[in-house]
Amino acid sequence: MKKSIHSNRYAIWIDRRHAMILNISPEGEKSFITIESDNSRPERFDGEGTNKTGMLGTTLSRETNMQDRNNNYHQTYLKKVVSVLKGVNALLILGSGDTRYDLQNAIEKNKVFNGIWVENKASKKLSQRELEVETENHFNLHLS
Repeated sequence: MKKSIHSNRYAIWIDRRHAMILNISPEGEKSFITIESDNSRPERFDGEGTNKTGMLGTTLSRETNMQDRNNNYHQTYLKKVVSVLKGVNALLILGSGDTRYDLQNAIEKNKVFNGIWVENKASKKLSQRELEVETENHFNLHLS
């Protein structure tokens, strides 16, 4: 029987700050990758007293510029995480916030990942070992 090139299983624990990615090859070899985000903590803004006006009567606001910058950082971060996934057969996404849904949407929009099995579950913050145990339980991979 010929081995499929799409037989790696991945588990990802993700939040806005960093992602832990566990890859399990068909032979049972495990490898971890950690990706840090360039996003800083959300900044709380005081009420702004005056709006500055730009060309053509548009208002310039520090809050919208910061939000746009954070959104760009977030999209770049998700693209980094998606670029690590190679030869995916099954994917388990764990996390505690909206970032796991953003990642799932980015994966579903990518034609390379068309037809793979993706499951999204809420989870508390996990260590590498806890991620490994959760993945083994989920995929039933109790390898000797």
